[in-house]
Amino acid sequence: MNSVLREFVMKHALFSHHDHHCSFADFEKNRAEYTHKALLGYAAADLVTAAGPRPLAYAHDDARLEALWPSIRTTGYGRAVVLGCEELFRLEYTPANFAPITEALQASIADKTPAEVYDYFVKEKANIQWVAQDGLFRISNAEPLQTDQYPDYYQFAFRIDDLFAISGPEPLNALERFTGIPVLSLDRLVVSLNAAIDRFRDTGRMNAFKVGIAYLRDLTVTDPPRHEAEQAFSRIRNRKAFYGGNQQNNAAVNQHEARALSDYMLHRLLERADDENIPLQIHTGYLAGNWGSLAGTKASFLIPLFEKYRRVRFDVFHGSWPWTSELGAIAKNYPNVYPDLCWAWTMNPEETERTLCEWLDGVPFNKIFAFGADTGLPWCDVGYATQARRGIARVLEEKVRKGFFSESTAEEVASAIMLKNGEQFYGIT
Repeated sequence: MNSVLREFVMKHALFSHHDHHCSFADFEKNRAEYTHKALLGYAAADLVTAAGPRPLAYAHDDARLEALWPSIRTTGYGRAVVLGCEELFRLEYTPANFAPITEALQASIADKTPAEVYDYFVKEKANIQWVAQDGLFRISNAEPLQTDQYPDYYQFAFRIDDLFAISGPEPLNALERFTGIPVLSLDRLVVSLNAAIDRFRDTGRMNAFKVGIAYLRDLTVTDPPRHEAEQAFSRIRNRKAFYGGNQQNNAAVNQHEARALSDYMLHRLLERADDENIPLQIHTGYLAGNWGSLAGTKASFLIPLFEKYRRVRFDVFHGSWPWTSELGAIAKNYPNVYPDLCWAWTMNPEETERTLCEWLDGVPFNKIFAFGADTGLPWCDVGYATQARRGIARVLEEKVRKGFFSESTAEEVASAIMLKNGEQFYGIT
């Protein structure tokens, strides 16, 4: 065990490549309601899994948590909760401590402004220097335009998934409302999309485009001709596909045509990314929650886009777990693909250690992003960051033990994958 190297990693600042933190206003609105359950984060999904398909009728949430916690405390999700609770409050996360944990959490946020709360948990306790914030922004959500709602070390990803998985006219209507541009033709739709991007970019805090369509559709992206996209736009804009004839057949026709429009607009986003050197973050692999289909979430489905847009820098999220080796091979072959382990440490820490070890053998380390907490509440970052640092340290210690890295090389790699690669990728100095 290399204690010097471990200490170096455990004290090193992180770049969180992906978070979903609530705004200051939302935090303040819910301040009094934060209890021990607010530390669960993703572990809430493991509670559902542990309960099985026919869960018992527990009397209330605490009874359900008490009954199932012993079964999930050993998963990556559960261990992150344990680590965070120990790091923050020196308390073991057990039913016997639920009341003291709630008291400790409330005490830690009492008399602090939301900005001070974020600084305390994110900057001080998790030692995260920069946050790439994805607030699940929709077209009509102007939060990222309100620069007083997040700390100044947060930058934002522009996300407009509904337009790339379109199933009806509402995304078009929302763009009209947001930009004030009537969307009466395919060309005007493209103009409106670019106007929305301009509004976000002009805040000076937009750092990337984010595509999370894996939650709405598969990642296979065709390259439809313009006339197919125009036909789809016309049908969807005028809602004609919803009237007359067999409803099921119309729905099938509309879904087929909607894909043509969705894919066409995604290509327009990629062209903008290419023109202005804007990175594109994209969700691949496992889906948050339960019952999510993994059928179409492999990073390999995106290879045609990597091929076509060779100047666009793709930040490929979550290690594409469980297909991490596949993403490593893609990142080795494609200079425009940057493999990202955000969230992966929490989903499956042991697999993520193996993945990082493997990637460091195959991918230049200046291309690897080691961390993103991917959480909604700032204190959850503490457990996730601790979990990641411990994993990174074990991987690098093993490289040194086997003679693959010198100690100085291991420290150089740690600094790069934990912080410097993100700063260089997003142009932060």
